[in-house]
Amino acid sequence: MLTLPKEYIGVVSEPRLQLVELYSATSRRPLGRILPMQSPDKRKGKVMSQPIKDLSGFFNTQSVAIIGASNNSAKIGFQITNNVIKSGFKGAIYPINPKEEEILGVKAYKSVKEVPGAIDLAIITIPANFVIPTMQECAEKGIKAVAIITSGFGEVGNHADEHKIKEIADKNGMAFIGPNILGLLYTPSRLNATFGPTELLSGKIAFISQSGALAIALMGWTVMEKIGLASLVSLGNKADIGEKELIEYFNNDPNVDVVLIYMEGLTDGRKFLKTEVKKPVIVLKVGRSKRGAKAAASHTGSLAGSDGIFDAAFKQLGLLRAANFTEAFGWARAFSLPVPEGDETVIITNGGGIGVSTTDECEEAGVNLLDDPAWLEEKFRATMPSFGSTKNPVDITGGGGVDGYRQAVRVAFNEAKIKNVIVLYCETAVTNPVEIAKAVDEEYTKSGRKKPVVVAMVGGERAREALHLLNSRNIPSFDEVREAVSAFKVLNRWREIANRPKDNPNIEAAPKEALAIIDKVKAEGRNILMEHEARQVLEFCGVPTPKWGFATNEEEVLAKGEGLYPLAMKIASPDIVHKTDMGGVAINIKDKNELKEKYRQMMQTIKAKAPNAKILGVNLIEMVKGVECIVGLSQDPQFGPVVMFGLGGVFVEALKDVSFRVVPFGEIEAERLIGEIKAKKILEGFRGMKADKKTIIKTMLAIQKIANHVKEIDINPLMTSDKGSFAVDARIVI
Repeated sequence: MLTLPKEYIGVVSEPRLQLVELYSATSRRPLGRILPMQSPDKRKGKVMSQPIKDLSGFFNTQSVAIIGASNNSAKIGFQITNNVIKSGFKGAIYPINPKEEEILGVKAYKSVKEVPGAIDLAIITIPANFVIPTMQECAEKGIKAVAIITSGFGEVGNHADEHKIKEIADKNGMAFIGPNILGLLYTPSRLNATFGPTELLSGKIAFISQSGALAIALMGWTVMEKIGLASLVSLGNKADIGEKELIEYFNNDPNVDVVLIYMEGLTDGRKFLKTEVKKPVIVLKVGRSKRGAKAAASHTGSLAGSDGIFDAAFKQLGLLRAANFTEAFGWARAFSLPVPEGDETVIITNGGGIGVSTTDECEEAGVNLLDDPAWLEEKFRATMPSFGSTKNPVDITGGGGVDGYRQAVRVAFNEAKIKNVIVLYCETAVTNPVEIAKAVDEEYTKSGRKKPVVVAMVGGERAREALHLLNSRNIPSFDEVREAVSAFKVLNRWREIANRPKDNPNIEAAPKEALAIIDKVKAEGRNILMEHEARQVLEFCGVPTPKWGFATNEEEVLAKGEGLYPLAMKIASPDIVHKTDMGGVAINIKDKNELKEKYRQMMQTIKAKAPNAKILGVNLIEMVKGVECIVGLSQDPQFGPVVMFGLGGVFVEALKDVSFRVVPFGEIEAERLIGEIKAKKILEGFRGMKADKKTIIKTMLAIQKIANHVKEIDINPLMTSDKGSFAVDARIVI
């Protein structure tokens, strides 16, 4: 029987799976679902569960306690208390300080236990050595949401105290953010519980940052650029609540349209991969370079896995990865717009040069420009001087003025054939960009804001003022055309993600026969399978292989070579790693006589070059033709087993044209993986070379069966043609 703490209500929603829907007992707000897990101690017969934590105390906050509040303006406790008061928070504020009667005009209390009412959120700003007992006091008070500003824990190697805080939280059904954070803010509740700037703009972007210092800087920058935030959450050490929990909370928050994450690393990649994503999530993951990854790890204490694997995980989840802060916030602003209903885009400009530049950017970004000259002439000719151009870009010229822009955007906003609009402006002496911005805003509002529009303005102070006006009206506006086009690109990308079919991995258990071979190799003290052993394991898993045989003497070689010609012959020896160097490889053997000659020659050469090598026999493999690919599996420190695919043979090292997916994944994700490599045209039939995608996918799914039993799998080459795909050579490390 599943027993829940009193703050949760559980309703069985799927009896077959014993799936339980969780609700907050106080707010009746849905918190998610849990599947009771079997206790590790099966002898006692206990069934244990770990309820999803309620994060509503951080955001729908009615009362906040600042533990360590101070009248000393040099203290963080003062800055946070001051920000909570000045932000206009309407709930109860409880400064906690045993030495003060009043802080900033608000009655102070010696501890949270003395506070007469309930406390939704506690902000801890006291020194590290007092945090554990204070956390216990919060638990006894019944506080369910805690933000720990204090540093001095995992980031400096003090993991023991961090674990104790986590234990208290889990035992008492508490959720905490931190330690080592800037704090958090939520503009719908007018709560600014940070030691960052006081001034903020309300919006619909939830910004999650692993860096507190960076978050402080960006808080000021967003105000300067007229970018509104719904929330900012500083994560710090992520000892409890992390990106996954916050994304899933914001999934159901009507005050949030898009989530933007600054990420340095993950503490649990496998857990993150299970995140449910319902809204656009933009990730700025730093540490792409090896040096950058080391810097991120030393700063946060988080492990930095391979950047390519992070890319794979983000793609599987449907997250949007930005390259820099400008792009990330530009994309975030774009999601204040409706998602495009189609590709047909019209550019309206007063300058030919900027119009051509934007056309180039659109083509590179895959943004499709509406191409219907007669229709464009009919609709836009009246909006411009006689010397203007109705071709797309629609050039109303420098003489178009405010009225020209107003008429042109009115057509663009209201004609159903046009799905997207890009407005460009180059500042001139005869036009006022602010007035043009007002005209765009007015016409967009009158049209019902039914389709996306972005604006790019190039000019001086007046142009910047116009951009700020438009941004404050939730019309994404930029001083570079590349950024404007990029905003459209990400909207189209999200449309694809939102509408793509869901991947349903259904990976079978490891075959007993394959595990028996692996266990035998382990028992012999080896960690690398011989080629024939690897091929047997792959066959048991369902990987297609060419015809082959294993022979231990000349008689067997000649007998098993029948039906394989032309064939390749490779030596099988645990003592010979580089077979070609030792004369242990012969290819394109065409008949029995050549096989006999090559076998005898191979045995003599190896005896001379490696007299002490233990010879088990030779592998005989049918030669197959096709495109050389590589399918591999390795273990990532963040995400566990991952599968790699790309062009194989000599190409894999020269071009490094490979991509990854995290296990488990199914046929749909495998097909997306194949379509990601730069050389995908070769696989689609370039100059007669055509891959059999079905058997490539079969191979990628098959090796996942033993993903948790091996360290590495390297199928190189996987030879593919319209006749199928075959694992010609394989290496397995256990």
